[in-house]
Amino acid sequence: MGRHIAFSVILNIMLITAVIVGYYGFNSGNHFIPILCAAAFGLTVFYKIKHTKIVREEMKQKAEENVKQKGKKKK
Repeated sequence: MGRHIAFSVILNIMLITAVIVGYYGFNSGNHFIPILCAAAFGLTVFYKIKHTKIVREEMKQKAEENVKQKGKKKK
């Protein structure tokens, strides 16, 4: 579970960094940096959504296993 938290934190930092660097790059008159940051932002959002789906599936499986174990203990 710790690796999921660490990966999520890294993705959040990348999102924030891409927005900040893109903003300052645009204000400085450079157009390559904002395009690069927009691409990084899009890829980061894609991986964030993918990671969220994986974590939800793992949590669902763990919850189902807990329900099965509790059902066996009651019998």
